[in-house]
Amino acid sequence: AAQDTEPFDIKKLATPKTDAEKESIEEAIKASVMFRNVTHQQREMIYQCMESVKVKEGEWVIKQGSVGDKYYIIDEGQFEVRILPDGVKDETGEGGNIIHLYEGSRKLHIHPSFGELALMYSAPRSASIIAKSDGHLWALHRSAFRQVLTESKDDRKDLKKVLEKIPYFQYCDSDAINKIATMMDEVSFGRGENIAEQGFPGKTMYVMKNGSCYSMEMSASGTKRGTLKAKSFFGDEIFSNSDGLYGKTVVSLQTTTCWALDRATAEKTMKPIIDLSESSDKKSESSSGKHKKSSKKSSH
Repeated sequence: AAQDTEPFDIKKLATPKTDAEKESIEEAIKASVMFRNVTHQQREMIYQCMESVKVKEGEWVIKQGSVGDKYYIIDEGQFEVRILPDGVKDETGEGGNIIHLYEGSRKLHIHPSFGELALMYSAPRSASIIAKSDGHLWALHRSAFRQVLTESKDDRKDLKKVLEKIPYFQYCDSDAINKIATMMDEVSFGRGENIAEQGFPGKTMYVMKNGSCYSMEMSASGTKRGTLKAKSFFGDEIFSNSDGLYGKTVVSLQTTTCWALDRATAEKTMKPIIDLSESSDKKSESSSGKHKKSSKKSSH
């Protein structure tokens, strides 16, 4: 985690890649939500920041429980995924049971990847990856990835400001907000389209980029009507409500463009952050409870 705060010189790390190498990297990252909304400029910078890593048979690439700071793409070779169950010691030194075998091949244009979450935050690795054969990997450091996202032209500044105001993201620091913003897709609606319908299950939250929408929210006390414009957001209630239903109906009044975040992506991203904040809350409640008990004792 200390590495995150150190200045990272992308220019020193950057190395030119051949068209074939770019193609291998592109095949891997196009399937990842982390790279879904990177611009052409950012993509070119990511290619340059990928480090070439040669590995020998039997070499450990990552170890379960260690804190990760790199994302890996398998260019060539076979790699075992091994997991030790919770609380079990690695008596044999083999890393636990084999649960999967990754295979990368330039000839077959197959390039699986692993360690994606390390691009978002410092967290213990959930598995060990061990080379079953000699091979070659591409590695992207979290600090390099972050710098690529911040150095290139940022067309999502307004989006990030809106995300900071949404209650569901209250525990997110600026880095987490940046990651969420990069995952959001740009979608457009024609005039008169129903974007959300009150009482119906919702899969997506929206932040408006441009255009205008009509909103209507019915309740026992009456009906609220309004107009939504750029920087308005709606649909975030589906993340907090157990039933996942939209709380209002929203219809586009003209061609409207929104940033969209689906529920599955939001929950996957937010779970570690919410778990961490809840753990902190419990600790603070526990310590304040102890403090109250000791205060009562001292008052007698």
